Amino acid sequence: MDAGIDEAAAIEPGRTSALAALSYRDFRLFWFGLVVSNCGTWMQMFGLGWLVVQLAERDGVPQLAPLYLGLAGLSRALPGLGFGLFGGVLADRVDRRRLLIVTQTVACLIAFVLAGLTLGGHITIAEVMLIGALNSVTFAFDSPTRQAMLPRLVSERELMSAIGLNSAAYNGATLVGPLVGGLLIGPIGVGGIMLVNAISYLAVVAALLVMAPPPPRLGQRTMSALTSIREGLGYVRHEPVLRWVIVLGAAGALFARPYIQLLPAVAHDTLHVGAVELSWLLAASGAGALVGALATASLGGLRRRGIALVASLILAGTGLGIFALQRTLWPALLLLGLTSFGVMVFLGMATMLLQTRTPERLRGRVMSVYVTIFQGIMPLGTMVLGSLGTLVGIDVALLTGGVLAGLIGIAALVRVGSLREVGAARAVAEATTAF
Repeated sequence: MDAGIDEAAAIEPGRTSALAALSYRDFRLFWFGLVVSNCGTWMQMFGLGWLVVQLAERDGVPQLAPLYLGLAGLSRALPGLGFGLFGGVLADRVDRRRLLIVTQTVACLIAFVLAGLTLGGHITIAEVMLIGALNSVTFAFDSPTRQAMLPRLVSERELMSAIGLNSAAYNGATLVGPLVGGLLIGPIGVGGIMLVNAISYLAVVAALLVMAPPPPRLGQRTMSALTSIREGLGYVRHEPVLRWVIVLGAAGALFARPYIQLLPAVAHDTLHVGAVELSWLLAASGAGALVGALATASLGGLRRRGIALVASLILAGTGLGIFALQRTLWPALLLLGLTSFGVMVFLGMATMLLQTRTPERLRGRVMSVYVTIFQGIMPLGTMVLGSLGTLVGIDVALLTGGVLAGLIGIAALVRVGSLREVGAARAVAEATTAF
């Protein structure tokens, strides 16, 4: 374990405004581009979920809608698991801004293909899975790069603000995107929604193009990709707080987070509502997540970050379990917001601990471990819970996931002293200026 971590952990970074990171030009450009692009992404997520349910009905097997949703999730899991760690290696070796331009452009092209197939009216679940796999490969390189770039866009003091605002850009879109998608699905259909998403990628590409170029890399070591991966994994394995952040992230991804992808089945099978009400469910989730992200952005001076991390996982699991028991729409909306609030505080605290306890030269690889575990296991969780939902009902499946997530959080709170004791830590300083 890096000796600098223990020294850094004793230093209090102080409180900052939730919006402090927006005072930095490049972060501001990046953030506004992400807001636009993420709104399109969540419009597509809403439309794609409903499309998959319709495909099950078109194929004459409406009872398999949860399984179809699980298959769509599985298609996103395997490529992410296979390429995610290599994405972290690349993020630590190249100009991260240029790499993001490439990944966002590729994602834009894939979105146009999906829109074209959907508008043509002949799309199948196999094509949905293939496109999901291509997206997963793309974001295996995009996500760790985007996360690792944040500490170079703002100062250390504003890092918590940047992490919270980055989450807000994503989760605010979960509120706006589905609501707009619900309004547009009638006039322009699912294919039109996919087309709007494809166009929205251009906003973040434009923002990246006008950002200032990064400073040159200094002191970069040359080693093979596999050696680089082993170095990153070894750092996580020997740093106890990071190790438990990854373990809890995996538990949340497997048992709690898949509820988002399974909401179409909840709307169709449990609440017996249509596409517009599904957009309300997604928007309620987005509202809770947005509040959680803004709350996270204000926690720069929080001392008991480990306890906050575990408590938020317990809250998310409890909220999900109670949500699964609902049979009417309005209580379900409120509980969904509470669940998403817990999930988002958990993700924000996890990201903060990873960012501040990792040296700059390893940050891309450490974040890729987290992103690979979380984004790779979450679709697997969607497959597991979706398959279980096909057998015993989607409500029982989500109740099971919520209970397991909550119990794992309670066990960590009781048994893992390193998490209870971790407080506010400054980022580990290194003599490198590259991003």
